[in-house]
Formats: sequence, C-alpha cells, structure tokens
Amino acid sequence: MKALDNVNFSLRRGEIMALLGENGAGKSTLIKALTGVYHADRGAIWLEGREIAPKNTAHAQQLGIGTVYQEVNLLPNMSVADNLFIGREPRRFGLLRRKEMEKRATALMASYGFSLDVREPLNRFSVAMQQIVAICRAIDLSAKVLILDEPTASLDTQEVGNALYPDAPAAR
Repeated sequence: MKALDNVNFSLRRGEIMALLGENGAGKSTLIKALTGVYHADRGAIWLEGREIAPKNTAHAQQLGIGTVYQEVNLLPNMSVADNLFIGREPRRFGLLRRKEMEKRATALMASYGFSLDVREPLNRFSVAMQQIVAICRAIDLSAKVLILDEPTASLDTQEVGNALYPDAPAAR
C-alpha cells in the first residue's frame, strides 16, 4: 500500500500554500515525511537547491523546517519562557540567563498581542494559549519553511487573528 505517490510541489520565499484533502488523504503523512518522522522509500526533498533527508524532527528544524501540530507539542510542566526557547536558551559561560530569556519571551508574546506571565508553567494556560505559544515559538525560529498542521483548530477567531496576523488592526 502506498501512502504517498508522486508528490511534487515548490514554494518560493514568503509564499503560503494550503494542502487540502479529506481525512486519510495523506496530508499528515506528507508532513511527517517532510519533518523526518517518516522516511521515504524513494524520492527526494529539496530545500534551497540542495537535497535534504531529515532524520527526525530536531534534524528537520536544524535544516530549516519548523512545524506546529494540532496537538500541543511542548513541555507542560515547564514555563512558557522555557518552552519558547528550549534548546536555544540564552547562556553566558554555560550558565542560563533566565532573566534575559524571560524578558525576550515576554517581548515575543507581546509582539503578537499577548500579555502573560512567561514564568508560569505552560499547563496553567488554556489549550488555545498553549497552541499560541507553540506557534510563536515556531515563528521565532525563523524557519525557512514553516508547516502548520491545523494548529488553530482549538483557537477562537480572535486568538487565530492575534497569532497569525499580529500586525492587523483587528488583531490588537
């Protein structure tokens, strides 16, 4: 049985593409192949003129592919700031610069219209806010390709506007 066969598409910098299809059509399978969760039997993934083969999601992220899934994929017992910067925390001489990280986290969330105590554990916030944190994290990674797998399914209209269109007057 073939999950995906002869899938081809191209994106240009700044372009937005929607992948539509019924349940079971292979959308999530394609995303998992692009992000190293699944490995193709044949074919190739090209990014910026070179072939890449993500080994896992962390490797895909290093290659420039950021992903936000429908299910919150963060660490619920850690703070919002920890979740925003995990793996890229500001350090000096090997020591975590927590105040700097919290200041940057507060500024990042504020830039998308959200005011919250970034020192609080993520699980103290609604699922919608947790997903917004995941989206803000992915955007802040400056990925070359940002894949959003129905990340706003649990958000209301205002939250979607704030998360995806922070500069729009109605989003503030």
